[in-house]
Amino acid sequence: MRRQARVLLMVATCVIPTACITGFEHPLGSVEEAFIEPNLLGDWTCSAADDPTPGVLKIRDFDGKQYYIESPGSEGDPSHLRALGSRIEDVAFLSVRELGSKDETWTFVEYALSGADHLSLRAVDTAPFEDVIDDAPSVKQRLAEQMQDPEIIVSSLSCTRVRPRG
Repeated sequence: MRRQARVLLMVATCVIPTACITGFEHPLGSVEEAFIEPNLLGDWTCSAADDPTPGVLKIRDFDGKQYYIESPGSEGDPSHLRALGSRIEDVAFLSVRELGSKDETWTFVEYALSGADHLSLRAVDTAPFEDVIDDAPSVKQRLAEQMQDPEIIVSSLSCTRVRPRG
């Protein structure tokens, strides 16, 4: 789960490593347009189909517009992330990037809540956007046009809410 969560929330896959685009230049929306979805807040136990080892994803309201996310990191150290919520049509996304990193690119993650206790996260691949990666409106338009394309997703996690005992 640690490796999968890091892949999901931090980088998109690269087909040609020497010409690798590791993320999007801009988030899907501005901080002013961002929102906090209360049902997304909390602790989630997440796992991937190819790595069922669970890990805990902690999602917090940072300032009423942005999320603070702590995810399992490499070597036992958690990753600290910033995320902005946005929608394209009826589909909810998080634009995510690591706090304190020299890499200032964004990863887009589609999320869906099923009831109060299930969360699905699906990372968007950068490859279909290489020719417009610097143009935020074009990226958003292309994503809207290709959301139904299963090839646009590079990895996914299935999460269950951690309920306090007692």
